[in-house]
Amino acid sequence: MPKEPTKMAKNQLLGNDLIKYWLLNTTSANTRDAKRVDIEGFIYDNNIKSIDDFKKIKRKDIIDWRDILTKKYSLRTTKRKMSMVSKFFEYLCDENLLSANVVIGVQRPKLTANEGATSAISNHQARDFLEAPDPKTLKGKRDRAILATFLFHGLRRSELCQLRLKDIQERDGIKQFKVLGKGDKERYIPIHPTAQRFIKEYLDEYGQQNDKETALFRSLSNNGKNTSDRIITPSAVYQIVKYYGGKVGIDLSNFSPHSLRATAATNTLLNGEDLRKVQQWLGHSSIQTTSMYDKRDNRPEDSPTYRVRY
Repeated sequence: MPKEPTKMAKNQLLGNDLIKYWLLNTTSANTRDAKRVDIEGFIYDNNIKSIDDFKKIKRKDIIDWRDILTKKYSLRTTKRKMSMVSKFFEYLCDENLLSANVVIGVQRPKLTANEGATSAISNHQARDFLEAPDPKTLKGKRDRAILATFLFHGLRRSELCQLRLKDIQERDGIKQFKVLGKGDKERYIPIHPTAQRFIKEYLDEYGQQNDKETALFRSLSNNGKNTSDRIITPSAVYQIVKYYGGKVGIDLSNFSPHSLRATAATNTLLNGEDLRKVQQWLGHSSIQTTSMYDKRDNRPEDSPTYRVRY
């Protein structure tokens, strides 16, 4: 098939009623966005310009597309994208546009128990991370509060960005985050004392806090001094985490905000927390997802290497 469609053709196709209704049938905005990105990518990679072009897709096209994905993404991401597109093809079958789902039967990447899980950073690196922002500036105080919220609570980037002042609530005498996770599922997470202190210092520096609907973490001007009530964007959070990661000497090739979530999860498990509790804490629907962060049987320092005696 030809290599690339025009961007205009791709955007017009996303407005097709079949695709539009498939996306709108998802209640979670985050999941809907992920579905849109995945189907956009498939349309782009396969030069699909009309809804009828899906009828031309053969199993060989799916195999070729899978091989493209494995060069661009991790095995886990490739598997997820193939699963999403398979669900879309199944939907087209239900709508009588297709007679068969050609994605079914195409082998997907096989993953080991821990394969694809984002690498965590060490305790020493985590401490360096929290000390990296300048505590004398508004930007530094905000950034330190953001990093602490990641490292002490294992939030997703989208969850952190959605936090508002009203989401800091006192329950049973303990300050907690009210977190809106995947599938619009709510959970409450007690706020770590260190994070509480950093958040208070940031908000005190920010000034008067009358509107509880205001975002907890907000955008700042380029000089980091002028405030705004605009919610901080996921891309801005990504840049903040990467910036301080580089500042403390972390290898940035496989480093992102999710690395801090992985660090929190791994740390709690290494310190003896129950896997089921960590699953609830992270907002995972499956305990198998949580188990990817369980390194207790794979710590290098526990390797049989160090039991060798001559």
